[in-house]
Amino acid sequence: MTYTEIQTIEAAGVPYTEYRTEPEIDEDVIITVEFTPNKQSPDSEYYYSQPQFIFGDMVATKQQWEHIYKYRLPETELDTFRICAMELVDSLTPNGELLSQPRWKYGLRSSHSKDLVWFEEQALVRVTPSNPDWF
Repeated sequence: MTYTEIQTIEAAGVPYTEYRTEPEIDEDVIITVEFTPNKQSPDSEYYYSQPQFIFGDMVATKQQWEHIYKYRLPETELDTFRICAMELVDSLTPNGELLSQPRWKYGLRSSHSKDLVWFEEQALVRVTPSNPDWF
């Protein structure tokens, strides 16, 4: 238990400090961002898909992953990135109908740079630290 000082009062010339207990939280705080796209007409062949990745996911470029996997290079270190931004790209007609299939783009930041680099969803693969042995 963690205790936080609330106030110090004095009774009969003796100072007395009041504390409040705070419960310990073992759970990670999860922030969820939801969006509800405009309703599309049933005649539309396009729809809004859920993103394949979420904020904070560790990913690698599919090109590098396939190269390492194809040539069985386990000693080669895979460059990993954290998803720091997401953007839904859609093109609409003036009356709000989809012109093409919407797609997700992901902003990645490497550990040595503060600049975001944008990638399409199909250019990325999820990296799971619990399974480093992916051969």
